[in-house]
This record gives sequence, C-alpha cells and structure tokens, in this order.
Amino acid sequence: MVARLDADKTRPMDDSSPIRDFPKYGRPLVYVNGIYGKAVAWSHSYGLIEWLDASGKYHLGWAHSASIKRVTAEEWKGSSGL
Repeated sequence: MVARLDADKTRPMDDSSPIRDFPKYGRPLVYVNGIYGKAVAWSHSYGLIEWLDASGKYHLGWAHSASIKRVTAEEWKGSSGL
C-alpha cells in the first residue's frame, strides 16, 4: 500500500488522464527495459509496473507505454513471488 502511494507521488506530470487498475489476479505479465514484472495500473500514456529485483526487493514504478511489452507466461522470466 505504501509503495503504491509513493509510486503515485512520482507519476509523470505530463499525463493527467485517469488511472485504471488491473484486477489483482489478472495483471498482465510485461517486459520493460530489461525488467520482467506485472502491470498494476495504466493511464493514457503510462503503466504502473511491479517487480522484484535479484535480491527479492519489491519495486513499483511508472513506465512510458511505448516501452512496455506484454509477454506470455512462457516468455516471462520474472520472480514467482509477485
């Protein structure tokens, strides 16, 4: 919950469109700039992505929609801890 509040504070200011959340158990698997994660929410121009780093630390951050690629379960190499 705190991570989401922190991520929302860092939302890019050039996008004032509404934020829509993916259902908790229906979040798409994604690949963004070398990171495998899950899409949590989206707006017109950005997606909110969650991932675990190599040490298992949880991260949540915004990425431009052009850099987000949906991947299949077979292609995804993210942590099963999400």
